[in-house]
Amino acid sequence: MKFSHKAYLKPLAHAAKYPTGPVNGVFLAETNSTHLVVDAVPLFHFWGTLTPMLEVAMTQVDLYCKANGLRIIGYYEASERLEDVALSLAGQKIASQIHHVNPEAFAVVIKNQNINSDDVAFLPYQLKDGQWRVIKEAFSDMNAEFSLENSSSPTEVAKALRGGLSEKLADFDNHLENIKEDWLINKAVV
Repeated sequence: MKFSHKAYLKPLAHAAKYPTGPVNGVFLAETNSTHLVVDAVPLFHFWGTLTPMLEVAMTQVDLYCKANGLRIIGYYEASERLEDVALSLAGQKIASQIHHVNPEAFAVVIKNQNINSDDVAFLPYQLKDGQWRVIKEAFSDMNAEFSLENSSSPTEVAKALRGGLSEKLADFDNHLENIKEDWLINKAVV
């Protein structure tokens, strides 16, 4: 999977906006593309577990995707704990549901300590032998399976986040509080 700048930016902005709680969202790809992740949609910052609102949010994302030639290709999450890079049980279940529809689906855990650095902050997981496993050497020259479309994305995103860009991001929780929040596209962020 190759991540566009926008697909790299939004999850990190989401995690930076809510550093004291878990956040999650989904990655989108064009319907006909198998290797380019073009966007991300932030879902929650209040809930780290499975809730009925997850089904509502995923239905809305699915409708958005169908109207725009996109599909859900992956899942992301960040823990409220700085060094926690394990895919949560809820994350495994959500990613497994996405994988059920899309066999090339993956999950990403955000490495919180890398959000404001020049290092890639994504730790990808793939379903292998019935378990979600970390992809070692991801985003390195040795592994082309996971890469960034723009190699300068980590530096550019860190600079934007230090400039306060994350405050403009809205997720589905924000939308539930104020229906005018642009959680699906986040034009103010990109």
